[in-house]
Amino acid sequence: MVGEYYTNKFNLDFRSVRYPGVISSEKYAFNGTTDYSTEVFFHALENRHYKCWLREDTSLPMIYIDDCIEATVKYLKADSRKLTSHVYNLSGISFTAGEFCSEV
Repeated sequence: MVGEYYTNKFNLDFRSVRYPGVISSEKYAFNGTTDYSTEVFFHALENRHYKCWLREDTSLPMIYIDDCIEATVKYLKADSRKLTSHVYNLSGISFTAGEFCSEV
């Protein structure tokens, strides 16, 4: 709402993006809830198992890092006159923890 206010009052080109869980092939120490999808691989390689704390039917939205970067750059370069909003949610894919683990 603050971004909308500054856009209207000062003609500011305000843009905001909300990201789902971002998946990459890198291992990070600051993993969030959706990072179980990459942790499964690392733990399987290192420990031969992984204990997932999510319920099997829990579905979470995710996006691959390369798609996330591409979408962000395109959004930032977009002609502001063609945008219909100042805030966008990126989306990629959603799957349950059970679906993912059974495929792995």
